[in-house]
Amino acid sequence: MTMISPLSHDDLAARIKEKGIPVLLLDTCSILDIVRAPVREQIRVHEIKAVHTLLDRTIGLNRQVSLVVTKQVFTEFQEHLDEVTCACDKDITEASKSYTGILERMKALSPSSIDLPPAVDLASFGFPEKSRCLAEKIVTASLVLNDGADELQSKAYRRSAAAKPPAKKGKDSIKDCLIIESYFRLARTLKNNEFPYRIVFITSNKHDYEQSSHLHPDLKEEFNSVDLEYSPNWSAAHHELDR
Repeated sequence: MTMISPLSHDDLAARIKEKGIPVLLLDTCSILDIVRAPVREQIRVHEIKAVHTLLDRTIGLNRQVSLVVTKQVFTEFQEHLDEVTCACDKDITEASKSYTGILERMKALSPSSIDLPPAVDLASFGFPEKSRCLAEKIVTASLVLNDGADELQSKAYRRSAAAKPPAKKGKDSIKDCLIIESYFRLARTLKNNEFPYRIVFITSNKHDYEQSSHLHPDLKEEFNSVDLEYSPNWSAAHHELDR
């Protein structure tokens, strides 16, 4: 998958405003979660349905949502895609073995009274290739935001050094900080241009973004200052965009 030419904050904001539709800003983990979805119990069916709905609203003639990734998000997605796909494939194989073992034990316990289905090879349904393809479609449908400006890089370093969320002490958080600083700047640019539609940021990285199951207070102030909404999963993002 080849990255399209990244746009500056001003150019991308102008394109978004011209489209006149809500905006969904994507974090890397939420896109990779689509690949993991077949084997992650915490990724529920309604969240997967929300991915399909939002993708349908992004492509075609009747576009209703603009998807955005930063250059950093695009790069991270490419770097981790094969690793996540292989891990998902391994988990599917293990799940097939476990399912087969359960059936065999049930048949052994009551061979004459239970008519059980044959063992199922879960990989035969085309996963994780299908979930990987869906994640790639999301990224391909997204506008790419250039996050290489020196000012943004400096803000990311300062944020990380101060351990300000999503950064934490003792953790290399510069990339996470660069992503959110880039989105803050884009949201601020849109607000200054009187953009009237909802702007939503989605990330499943609750550990770094939340406190007591809510957006961290320090981040909440920053989100509010640029009219940016926070969503921890695809279903919540769908709801926020439709409010």
